[in-house]
Amino acid sequence: MNQPQNPLHPMTASTTDTKNSPTTALAEPASATPAERFIEPRYTTRRVDEHTWELGIAVPGVKRDGVTVSLEKDELEVTARRTDDLPAGWRALHAVRPRPDGYRLELTLSVAVDPDRISAKLEDGILTLRLPVAENAKPRRISVE
Repeated sequence: MNQPQNPLHPMTASTTDTKNSPTTALAEPASATPAERFIEPRYTTRRVDEHTWELGIAVPGVKRDGVTVSLEKDELEVTARRTDDLPAGWRALHAVRPRPDGYRLELTLSVAVDPDRISAKLEDGILTLRLPVAENAKPRRISVE
């Protein structure tokens, strides 16, 4: 049987520099303030069952309250902001490179998902989104008379 087509595709109008790898490409989206810098995180997709897709996104250093997930039509956007909670009196012992403020991932979904049933869980730096396929997008068996 053929593998199902993965319904999660990076948006064509990506804000990342395509010359660099996804983990090092810095982006400054139009909605960000000039001081905000984001990178596109690494992510994986898998089909859980015939009605659910799962998206795993690596967002180390991010807390739950720093994550926003939005779905508008077929555009899924995940933004995860990091906070630098450094101990009092901490100082770097080496040159500190500029660090992005967080992660931004924008994907175009090629399968309709049910926005009311999407779930998200953040554990050990991995944001897991479960994307259930919408009822009207599920395959149907048609009986022939």
